[in-house]
Amino acid sequence: MVKEKKQKRGYKQQSIIEFVLLVVAIVIVNILASQYYKKFDLTKEKRFTLSTTTTDLVKKVDDRMFFKVYLEGDNLSSKFKRLRTATLDMLSELRELSGNKIDYEFVDVFKDKDDKEKAEIIKQLSQKGVMYYNDMELETNQQKRNLILPSAEVTYGANKEYVVNLLNTEMGRAEETAINKSIEDLEYNIANAIRKCIIKEPKKLAFLFGHGEPEEARMDEMLSSLSENYSIDRVFFNLGDENYLRQFSYLADQYKDYDTLGKMIVLKSIAMLKNYDGVIIVKPTEPLNSNEAFILDQYIMNGGKTIWMVDPLMAEHDSMRKYSKAYFPDYNNEYMRSLLFNYGVRLNSNLLLDQRCNDIVLSDPTRPGKLVPFAWVYYPIHVFKDNKHPIVKNLEAVWMRYCGTLKPISRKGLNVTNLLLSSDKTKIQEAPAYVDLSIVASNFDPKYLQSFKSGTQVTGVLLEGEFKSFFRRPDKIYQYPITEQIAKNSMIVISDGDIGLNDIKRSTGEIFPMGYDRETKRNFANKKFLLNCFDYLFDESGLIEIRTKEIELRLLDKARISEPKQEGDMMSEKTKWQLINTVVPVIAVILFGLINSIYRRWKYTR
Repeated sequence: MVKEKKQKRGYKQQSIIEFVLLVVAIVIVNILASQYYKKFDLTKEKRFTLSTTTTDLVKKVDDRMFFKVYLEGDNLSSKFKRLRTATLDMLSELRELSGNKIDYEFVDVFKDKDDKEKAEIIKQLSQKGVMYYNDMELETNQQKRNLILPSAEVTYGANKEYVVNLLNTEMGRAEETAINKSIEDLEYNIANAIRKCIIKEPKKLAFLFGHGEPEEARMDEMLSSLSENYSIDRVFFNLGDENYLRQFSYLADQYKDYDTLGKMIVLKSIAMLKNYDGVIIVKPTEPLNSNEAFILDQYIMNGGKTIWMVDPLMAEHDSMRKYSKAYFPDYNNEYMRSLLFNYGVRLNSNLLLDQRCNDIVLSDPTRPGKLVPFAWVYYPIHVFKDNKHPIVKNLEAVWMRYCGTLKPISRKGLNVTNLLLSSDKTKIQEAPAYVDLSIVASNFDPKYLQSFKSGTQVTGVLLEGEFKSFFRRPDKIYQYPITEQIAKNSMIVISDGDIGLNDIKRSTGEIFPMGYDRETKRNFANKKFLLNCFDYLFDESGLIEIRTKEIELRLLDKARISEPKQEGDMMSEKTKWQLINTVVPVIAVILFGLINSIYRRWKYTR
């Protein structure tokens, strides 16, 4: 009897010791967890695993980097809470990876603020580039409006400060799929901010002008955005202009012969462009001459990368506003066309009409003085649903104006990727193209719509691989020293010069964002598309590759969940799944406790 009591006391003491050890272990684990961040990625697509590119960037952080995240508040809907949680997890991992050099804070700037104060906060933050979003939630018999700031400010060291926008919308809306895309792009957006902070020797890019290119103010958005990652110069380039030739006046004392002097100017011009990693040609309206084409050709043959944003026809909407109808002729830039054809793409002399298009605002003929939007087939919209290339993956729509079409040419050793594709309901107008505003009256004419049968057209391509000089000759007899080919290079060609331009309000000088349509108040992804193009060509960190990461969205079937209880069913679908998710886990825990108790009693009473 005494032995049995001692045995029971021993079991009791052992249970107490085990309980105390368990409590101590839990406390120690929680203390360690608060000091060290560690997670295990068990997802199929490894959504929580940072890429090698991001890891390498974080290792280069050598000063304090701080993220101030505005995605905070009690009014966040469930979808924005998912985005907030994903942001928090990523920043926590980056902090651990950086040895606490990277830190963060989530702040609710709208807390205890009235509408007037909120408006002032939005105004101040918008000037910095912080975006805001009106989240509309449907509740019982009412609609709830929540003001969200899905952005963060990052500061690095003493003088670097950037804004990270965390939200990707689809045509201005943030539905579940848009939130999922935002989470997919989260690593890229944050890693891109880190890159901006730590970059020390940026790539040098030259925007050429001198052939009727748009004024600098029309490219303000593009130039200012690129200047965060690259060194940008606007380079005057026109061998027929005295102002250009004046910089080579010192050569006149060395070379008295006019032909020799001309040759030296060409060679010096090639050497000048070699100082740049990339050359960008935006909407030239005057043709290149043979020497200028040779300079660009040799720049490419010596490893220089190029982006061409060029119009095939002289099509401007200002002409339509003034006259309501116009003929748009070819620019007749034959050397430019010949260069591009030689490299692997034909710039066609035509205009693209696409039923998938943006609108223009015109007077309503039935209601004088009333302005209404009409579909304008000369404003094609490009979407990227099935394109997995990192430049365009997960992008919103891109808007083009009076663009032409491209024809990729098969070349050995050359890889062509179609970046911009129209819908399959298109029509082509050859130069000179006659355009009349009155065609908007045919938008609902079945016969007119049936004429859009030219199929999918290409308006933007990426060329990668081997390029051969346009000026190479079989006899090898050359006027200038020449590089005949390059085994590996890349360029991007877009058949629209307006794609990268921003509008200006002439009366005030106000500059509108790139891709923003003043008439319809719509925002398009032109800016992000072009920034991706530049990053793909010029960013050696490989950051753009992060955009290929995909996260499969596993959502509930809302239609099925919303179905009412059917006759003969015990409960509705919604109630059933609520019980499964709330009651079943509790029952499982209780069963585990009972089974464990029975097992322990059986074990220690034998």
